[in-house]
Amino acid sequence: MSSKLNILESKKLFKEFNYLMSDIEFKNEFSRENGKLFELDIRKLLDDDPLFKQMCKEKFGLEPKEDEISAIKNYPPSDTPNGDISDIPNSTDVIVFTGNTIINEPLLKTDKNDPKIKHLYRKIVQKTHPDKVNSDALNELYYKAVDAQKNGDLLTMYSICNELGIKFNITDQEISMLRRQNEFIKIQQKNFEASHLWLWSHAENLDKKKEIVKHFLLHNAPVVAVLFS
Repeated sequence: MSSKLNILESKKLFKEFNYLMSDIEFKNEFSRENGKLFELDIRKLLDDDPLFKQMCKEKFGLEPKEDEISAIKNYPPSDTPNGDISDIPNSTDVIVFTGNTIINEPLLKTDKNDPKIKHLYRKIVQKTHPDKVNSDALNELYYKAVDAQKNGDLLTMYSICNELGIKFNITDQEISMLRRQNEFIKIQQKNFEASHLWLWSHAENLDKKKEIVKHFLLHNAPVVAVLFS
């Protein structure tokens, strides 16, 4: 592919990549906030429906471990006044209670001391460092670049350069990796939107929420055995 086509396709792919990363940020926050409420609803159902709880225990032969019981002995009650969740600690296992949270591991990685990533990092710092520019948006890009450089995340570094108008050379292979990265994130998003947490949060009524919680428990009870202590 010609250099011009590489540049044009990379711009298109980075625009999509930035959108997908923003959606990941939203879904991670969604998971953190709603996961707590989802767990409280699970606990409430088990408290209110001892027969269903017993059915799950008998079906899976659940025996919580002592360390699991100890880990949640001070967990808050299954309802909170005024719907305030600010003081509720994170779930003992947020992945379990919220389905598959969005975890983005860059496909194109390099060593943080790679000359290419160090060169791009220096270019970005010149335009974004808090000591050089007074702009929240640019300073945010600086901190993103710091993380990307530390993790050897070359695609994110390219993406920041693209936003700042910094020239960089991207190869056919790297463009292919960016394409794969975007497709990988889309699959993650699709899986998340099929999770019990997402469906529960978007259920139209309490009966539907209850149905989703029961489905969750019937399929996941062995890995949340701590709830049956």
